[in-house]
Amino acid sequence: MTGKPAAITEADLVAYVDDRLPSERRADVEAHLARHAEDAARVAAWQQQADDLRVHFDRDLNEPVPAEMAALFAAQHPSMLGPALRIAAVLALVLLGVGAGWYGRGAFAPVDIVAALPQEATRAHLVYSREVLHPVEVTAKEEQHLVTWLSKRLGTALKVPNLSGQGFGLVGGRLLPASSGNHTAAQFMYENRQGQRLTLYVRTGEAGGDTSFRFTGEGNAVAFYWVEDGFGYALTGETGREALMPAARAVYEQLTR
Repeated sequence: MTGKPAAITEADLVAYVDDRLPSERRADVEAHLARHAEDAARVAAWQQQADDLRVHFDRDLNEPVPAEMAALFAAQHPSMLGPALRIAAVLALVLLGVGAGWYGRGAFAPVDIVAALPQEATRAHLVYSREVLHPVEVTAKEEQHLVTWLSKRLGTALKVPNLSGQGFGLVGGRLLPASSGNHTAAQFMYENRQGQRLTLYVRTGEAGGDTSFRFTGEGNAVAFYWVEDGFGYALTGETGREALMPAARAVYEQLTR
């Protein structure tokens, strides 16, 4: 008689992302993910971050060994030059593969988690800013309900900045998965008369203290982002850096004062 499968733990989810589960346990995890949307969203975020890590580190690992490092090994242990460099490469690959899931759950240094903030915000912006019929879950007509609902889901009181001075009105917002805090994020969308849209992405549970006001670009989308009092914020648009700056400053000033 087949017994009931053991409960799925976070360690199982991490091992699933790292592809370290036997086939029968993997099937149990996949069945669990099919029934639990929040865990499925967490796993999807971790897998995306693992892919991002591989893209980043594969580029570095394919570069030639710096001459200074090779010379250092050769000078100290000539016979160990080849093995030492091979061991270093193997260690890097092991850390990359086994650590991918732990990176997603926040076990790496906070700077890595902060770096994921604008990436998550930009992906969400590119998906939903193009929607015509359903760009948001709750419209600006129900702003109070929107703020109450998202505050409850994120576990903290949220504020919605006013960007009317920059020519943008609130369209509404939605709930999204995230890689930090309680694995949920809020997205608020704004639009101007020309149909240009900006999105403000908000996460909670940011570790490592506050950060400075930062800028990044990914394709046509650009973002200003920062961490303040445990919140992670990213304002994203496809207007270019100079055009986005006034709105980003307005958001920053309203949320940090």
